[in-house]
Amino acid sequence: MEMIVAFALPSCAYDLQMLDRPADRERHYGWVYDLPPGISSEQWPLDPVTGYPLMHGFTLKLPEDYRVHGEDMVSFFATAPDHNDGGAPDDPEIRETVLARPTHPRLSRMTDILDYEYATLLLTAREYDGAFAIPPAPLALATAERPRWLDVGGASGGHDI
Repeated sequence: MEMIVAFALPSCAYDLQMLDRPADRERHYGWVYDLPPGISSEQWPLDPVTGYPLMHGFTLKLPEDYRVHGEDMVSFFATAPDHNDGGAPDDPEIRETVLARPTHPRLSRMTDILDYEYATLLLTAREYDGAFAIPPAPLALATAERPRWLDVGGASGGHDI
């Protein structure tokens, strides 16, 4: 018999602000862009349309009233802006290869109404405190143009938060 646990709906709203300085993981509740923490390159979600890594959008330490799986933090990934103009055709071979790869145990994938890909990873406190991930190489099958974020900004390396 399966037991269903009901959680109270969150009762607080939060005003998130982007700082003009690097985040301090001890004092702040996350960061935008740059690199995600605590995952291996193999666990970094790839775009099943292009075969390139999805771009890290943000990592957020969830407020206590939003945590339903324990001490969760979340990293969010999205289709790179270079690839969200309707450009790359959906190649079944790329999609099958991406979806057959090993993934993070708490990966959730989403597609919006325009068929752009998104992914979230629920991170443990240990992962959140871990080293920053290195984006994986794109699939050999990838034929889309290389997204700019891999060479400019946080993904280009050298950023310590």
